[in-house]
Amino acid sequence: MDKIKNVIFDVGMVLIDFCWDGYCRELGFSEEIIAEFEKMMITSKYWHLLDEGTMTEEDAIIKFKEEIPQYAKEIDTFWEHPEHFVKEYDFAAPLVDELHSKGYYVYLLSNYPLRLHELHWNLFKFFPKIDGYIVSAKEKLCKPDPAIYHLLCDRYNLDPSECLFVDDRQENVDAARSVGMDALLFTDEKKLREYIFR
Repeated sequence: MDKIKNVIFDVGMVLIDFCWDGYCRELGFSEEIIAEFEKMMITSKYWHLLDEGTMTEEDAIIKFKEEIPQYAKEIDTFWEHPEHFVKEYDFAAPLVDELHSKGYYVYLLSNYPLRLHELHWNLFKFFPKIDGYIVSAKEKLCKPDPAIYHLLCDRYNLDPSECLFVDDRQENVDAARSVGMDALLFTDEKKLREYIFR
């Protein structure tokens, strides 16, 4: 980490738990419904379009209902309280503080739907602490497109060779390396700390 001045985090499944399935169980949905939600909603092309900022939430919900019309009522129930889709990891805000205390700058680079970003991020304790961020839906660019990494660097005047990027998806890690960043595949807090503070 001798050259590293900036630590760039993905958000979902790195600093927060995307616990939509747990929320479904709290709502009393069956495992069959959850499996259908995962296949036809969470990992669908329409969710990608939400991340990309090229489809509105309202239009996406219409498409989800077209895909699984038998669960239209459950889809409406699910989207009534999207604030319950995520939960901040306890280590996230203290880690940002610790990185700052050691002289690092901290940024976020996340694929995230626009309304969920507006709803969720202000609730996260780590969010007011960070030095800058890029949200895919705002820019209409998604990881692993190298352009979104370049955009972050250009906007905040960062040298890629001085950046460590942390993400839970290998293709996003590979893309960060392709633009000259150091990059780490996130698996857990312990390994992340070992890598950063080694």
